[in-house]
Amino acid sequence: MKKKKLKLKKSVLFKALAFIVIILSSILFIQFLRLKILPFFYLLLVFVILGVIDFVLYFLLSKKNANCRMIGTLLCIVFLCLFSIGIKYQNVTLNFLRNFSFLNIETENYLLIVKKNSSFYSQDDLTGKTISYIENRSGAKEAFTKLQEKKDYREKASTDIASLVTDLLDENVSAILLEKSEEEIYSEVSSEFKENHRVLETITVDHIKEDFSKGVEITKEPFSVYITGVDTYDKISSVARSDVNMVITVNPTTHRVLLTSIPRDYYVQIYNTTGLKDKLTHAGLQGVETSIKTIEELLDMDIHYYIKFNFTSLIQIVDAIGGIDVDSPFAFTADYEEEEHIYYEFQKGLNHLNGKQALAYVRERYSLREGDVARTKHQQQVVSAVVNKLTSSTILTKYGELLGSMEGNFTTNIDFESITAFIEMQLANMPSWTIETQVLSGSDASMKTASIPNYYSSVMLPDEESVKTSHQKIEEIINSN
Repeated sequence: MKKKKLKLKKSVLFKALAFIVIILSSILFIQFLRLKILPFFYLLLVFVILGVIDFVLYFLLSKKNANCRMIGTLLCIVFLCLFSIGIKYQNVTLNFLRNFSFLNIETENYLLIVKKNSSFYSQDDLTGKTISYIENRSGAKEAFTKLQEKKDYREKASTDIASLVTDLLDENVSAILLEKSEEEIYSEVSSEFKENHRVLETITVDHIKEDFSKGVEITKEPFSVYITGVDTYDKISSVARSDVNMVITVNPTTHRVLLTSIPRDYYVQIYNTTGLKDKLTHAGLQGVETSIKTIEELLDMDIHYYIKFNFTSLIQIVDAIGGIDVDSPFAFTADYEEEEHIYYEFQKGLNHLNGKQALAYVRERYSLREGDVARTKHQQQVVSAVVNKLTSSTILTKYGELLGSMEGNFTTNIDFESITAFIEMQLANMPSWTIETQVLSGSDASMKTASIPNYYSSVMLPDEESVKTSHQKIEEIINSN
């Protein structure tokens, strides 16, 4: 009687183990359905394979034979581990893809600045004093209003940065409010300002932005994506100069991809402005949408989506995938700038780069013969190297690290459905993509810019023939069949 009860308990235990495996395999399959990236044939194949595994395990564990049950138990343990790992990675992937969406906030970081030798060391010291800001900046007005909530200040509106800085240095006002990126720009051109000001604090202003994507069916229609890399370590929503300006044009039917790079100092008419032109990089100070519309007018094209990343993004992604390899056409030295300067030596030929080295590689221009044009070529090299690493089998061991490194370090307005549909198309057809590159060219010059009209800045005057040729090449990719 006791033996029968013991056998019954064992039978129930083994069947329960089999049912746990069946439940986990069902969860795994449901997750595949939720991801929406597997073509129907692959889903059917996964369903059949999981069904066979469940049947075999249940069959083995239902047998009275001790050897069958032992084999079944061992296999159950193995598949329980595999299914659990699979579910974990599916959850990570699903969460990542769902967060891979439009960030509707743009952040301006206004610095409260005083003269270096002044007696002001806190907001309290400025009580009753005059603070100036640029009048046509809604963010600056909002930053002043935030200050007013704490203390009482007098205000003065200035027409431009030059007037604002002059008032501070001449002590016509006690303090000024200047967006962080603009403070960096003015410090680069004016040693007097750089050496004679202090920052008391930062006031953050968030703006709600509408989604301006031009949705297309990216598995069937050609589309273009603006890749912008901004020169900041701040959070990804912060406005900043765009160091990387690249348009990726994709034709999903002919499997052709074109990378079009535009030098950051290209002297262009910023969208919705008249008068003085400016460097393309300064368009980023007014947000990604302004950069996109400026490039659309320059190249006479439509840009459907964007992907924005910052310095932190590049460093963490490259480190997460174990570094990248680039083939440098010549030897040079590059400066990685953060709190202190670190100089990296790049040799002619193959170089293995970590995150900080990759950032230095894509930012350097002063030690390169072609200057900004060479830098854009380096950016294309790094983008290609990252893509090659991401599509290699070695990335599987670093999958979790990679997704973790990207979280919060980039933003895009490509929607979840489009991303998953594109991945599904890639898995279904496994097409071989042809990647082509082009860089807009021009001539170096010294010109006044709309951002800083009282100083001459180094710019690149566009080569109109280069702009025309680039437009034609983009049209060729779009219209190829």
